Amino acid sequence: MGVELFGTLPAGENVWRCTLKNKRGMSAQIITLGAIIQSIRVPDREGNFENVVLGRGDLAGYLAPRSPSAAVIGRVANRIKGHSFQLGGKVYDLAANEGNNTLHGGPGNYGRRNFALVDADDSLVRLALRDHGEAGFPGEVDLEVCYHLNDEGLLIRYRAIPTEDTPVNLTNHVYFNLAGHGSGQINEQELQIEADFYTPSDDENIPTGEILPTRGTPFDFSAPRKFGPAMEELAASGDKKGGFDHNFVLKGRGMRKAACARDGQSGRVMEVFTDLPGMQLFTANHMQEGTPGNDGASYTRHGAFCLETQFFPNAIHVPHFPCCIVPANRIFSSATAYYFRT
Repeated sequence: MGVELFGTLPAGENVWRCTLKNKRGMSAQIITLGAIIQSIRVPDREGNFENVVLGRGDLAGYLAPRSPSAAVIGRVANRIKGHSFQLGGKVYDLAANEGNNTLHGGPGNYGRRNFALVDADDSLVRLALRDHGEAGFPGEVDLEVCYHLNDEGLLIRYRAIPTEDTPVNLTNHVYFNLAGHGSGQINEQELQIEADFYTPSDDENIPTGEILPTRGTPFDFSAPRKFGPAMEELAASGDKKGGFDHNFVLKGRGMRKAACARDGQSGRVMEVFTDLPGMQLFTANHMQEGTPGNDGASYTRHGAFCLETQFFPNAIHVPHFPCCIVPANRIFSSATAYYFRT
């Protein structure tokens, strides 16, 4: 394990980088800015290690607009319609940072905040943040994020305690490419999702409130499908998002497998486990050709996929969606794991 200075923010605050390793030779690098996963290096079938997470090589890169970063997102990940909500008889107005809606918590997004380094050892790092409600959400939240690189892969644990009743929806917006972070488009890689239903959304990516079956639609990942043909089928159906940016209703409850992704060329397999009810599949639809990346790599559109475990988007406005409200002084805890094999 190593802790080193990664850079200094304009206000003078230091950003630290922690390197974790496991017995299989895998490693992960975590920086305190945004609790970002800078890299996860895993072997292919021949034992060759490669970073499978898109990111940037320095602090300036992560501070640039639209940087591809594997950051913790909150207080409420994904979208809130109309940049406001009502709770306890009071209306809370938030910033509109995607059209008329609030995306990923607005300007208070945790991905732009510098976490405190609480504890670190060879395989674990614990980070903490105090959310003072700057984005307009009720009360304050004490947040702790723990990364544990065990023998299977990276386990993320979230723990949040609010001072007032508030929506909480935490995820990590990690961009994966199992062939290697700078290897180009993911079209030939495969994905299987443990979901029979999805939540359709409108042109602003706001769920309609419906929960529809995936069978016979472009959203049917019940068996492994390559990303390229799946995105072509989605476009042919009239969807104008340019790729996937949709929430899936995961089967079961408790900590269980949510998805499995494969890269046939390298033999790498990644399984996702979570205790949350939903997962957003995003295929880097808006990433620009030539986006600079870590280790001098150049990224491209559809050069990665995200599997963001979550409560459903806009759940605060849809009573029949799983509730994302955490009562005052109650502990919210959740876990997501990204495990690797060949």
